[in-house]
Amino acid sequence: MLINPNSNRIFTDLMNGNVEHLRAGGACKIDCVTLTGTPAGIDTQRDIDSVVEPICKLVSTESAKVDAFVIGCFADTGLFSAREMTSKPVLGLCQAGLSTALNMGERFGVISTSTESRNADLRLVRSYGLLERCVGFEPVEIPVADIPTSAAAKGCVLEAASRLKALGADVLVLGCAGMAPYTSLLRETFKIPVVDPTVSAVAMAIGIVAMARQ
Repeated sequence: MLINPNSNRIFTDLMNGNVEHLRAGGACKIDCVTLTGTPAGIDTQRDIDSVVEPICKLVSTESAKVDAFVIGCFADTGLFSAREMTSKPVLGLCQAGLSTALNMGERFGVISTSTESRNADLRLVRSYGLLERCVGFEPVEIPVADIPTSAAAKGCVLEAASRLKALGADVLVLGCAGMAPYTSLLRETFKIPVVDPTVSAVAMAIGIVAMARQ
């Protein structure tokens, strides 16, 4: 189950399309769900905190029917609390995306959403012990809810990526699921790996479930 913790179905539909190839023609069932009554975009620490309880309730309710959960937000909203609600694997986009980046290059950079989210990003990456491998966070300065539809998003994402490459990043990590449409463009433009953390997290969840069945 891939959980969109914001209430914006555009994000859910986007993530659903991005993981289609992981379904392998029906071999893997991936359900994408949207929380209701939550912010349209997760922009601040307060937004992050506000969705922890709804995520935990959903995970607890669905645990018996689901093999693994992925929380579809780069802030890893409610990740550790949700893990207390189930014996099933629970993955977050940031943790999974950065784990993937570590296997693709020495130094990664994160295309982040805003300057306001920088402290939350720093706390998260520091908690994973990965600041030494991170060249920085470069924001697109667009509200999360607007990223999938903003006409300015493409240019802002390219500019942020350019700054990160200049800082020494040899892997780019998308800091929001709404940036996924630019994955191929970024790879072609900068000739370095680009990590879509939604795909990374779901693929990792599938692998963990497969290992458990050996």
